[in-house]
Amino acid sequence: MITGDNPLTACHVAKELHFTRKPLLVLTAPTAKSNEWKWESVHKDTHLPIQPANIRDLTRQYDLCVTGEGLAYLGTLPISFLNTIMPHVKVFARVSPKQKEQVIIKLNNLGFVTLMCGDGTNDVAALKHAHVGVALLTGVAAKRAEQQQDNTTNSTNAIQPPAVATVTPQPQILTPAEIANRNREQAKKRLEELYKQMDETEQTIVRLGDASIAAPFTSRTSTVQCVCHIIKQGRCTLVTTLQMFKILALNALILAYSLSVLYLDGIKFSDGQHTLQGLLLAGCFLFISRSKPLKTLARERPLPNIFNLYTLISVLGQFAVHLTALIFVVNEAHKRIPPRTEEFVDLEAEFSPNLVNSTVYIMSITLQIATFAVNYQGYPFMESLRANKPLLYSIIFSFTLVLSLIFNLLPQLTEQFQIVLMPDDMRLIVFYVVIGDVILAYIIDRVLAFFLGQAKLKEY
Repeated sequence: MITGDNPLTACHVAKELHFTRKPLLVLTAPTAKSNEWKWESVHKDTHLPIQPANIRDLTRQYDLCVTGEGLAYLGTLPISFLNTIMPHVKVFARVSPKQKEQVIIKLNNLGFVTLMCGDGTNDVAALKHAHVGVALLTGVAAKRAEQQQDNTTNSTNAIQPPAVATVTPQPQILTPAEIANRNREQAKKRLEELYKQMDETEQTIVRLGDASIAAPFTSRTSTVQCVCHIIKQGRCTLVTTLQMFKILALNALILAYSLSVLYLDGIKFSDGQHTLQGLLLAGCFLFISRSKPLKTLARERPLPNIFNLYTLISVLGQFAVHLTALIFVVNEAHKRIPPRTEEFVDLEAEFSPNLVNSTVYIMSITLQIATFAVNYQGYPFMESLRANKPLLYSIIFSFTLVLSLIFNLLPQLTEQFQIVLMPDDMRLIVFYVVIGDVILAYIIDRVLAFFLGQAKLKEY
């Protein structure tokens, strides 16, 4: 908490809002009785030197509050002491806008990721320097509640009371002056009602302040509940981006080997095969990018970037499994076709499907689809694969289509995409290799995620 309020007021608010859970010590300036700075409790019954023998014991037993004057004094002490004590300060009170900025900059320099909430001009500098700035629009929620109450009252008053029998008065004959007076009064009332409606409309329009201009995020309410939404959305976006990099890396490696094998034998994929592969992968890429975060904020923390042991070992381990499966299936396919007689292959020859082409194509497309199912993160940062229905149905549809190509369940489809009929034993080999490959890749990824897949909170 960084505020310009009195230290005692700030400490009380921090305690009520559970910013602090341990007794608070305030850094107190020298007085007439004591000519040195010291840590003093809120009730003035505890006094400790500013630099105790063991700082760890101090921060383990107490939460700290530093005033703006105290922050200026800490700047005169050795920088190592300031670096040690700064992360443990829970409340900064009586600080100037410039000191708010200094607090955020100092925490940034110490390697922390800072998020700053502010609602006024005095928070602009700190909001600019924070990694995540959130501007709060004060008074908007209260105005809305007041407006809703007024609308309820107006609609209640609009209900007409039951009719009561009255005696109709005799019509009065008005003079021209009285008629003109009555018309002016009615016009005045209509004008007042129009002004009132315009004022109510202006109240519903959110007016952005200086804090909103300085911060990348603006909340329409005056509470910090929006911080949870920002973190949930940010984590979901981060995890989606990281898993997309893994999927792209694995798919590129699989496709590179598949095309290399075909190229060495003078074989290529047909246009229809490329089209089918592109459509199936496009559907998976589309739906995996539309994952939504969970409603609750998880205690776990995602990895901050792709350069970590989990990502590198997972990609290499999964590719080793995929490469082994591809090499095994390609060798089995070569055993079932006549050996090549010519010394050099004709790279410009027309496309002619054969067992190697069909086997490599089916394995390639199956393994690329499997990378989506294996590397989808899901809980605790985004909805699970079962909850992401479009992606789940896309993967199921792709696997079903591949199975129909393997076992020739739809002869017209097999002929359309120029897949040759496989011997029965070759079909079973491809099927079992695909199942084993997916299971083994999934085990590798989940085991590595359990041991290496969570970021640790910075210790101080």
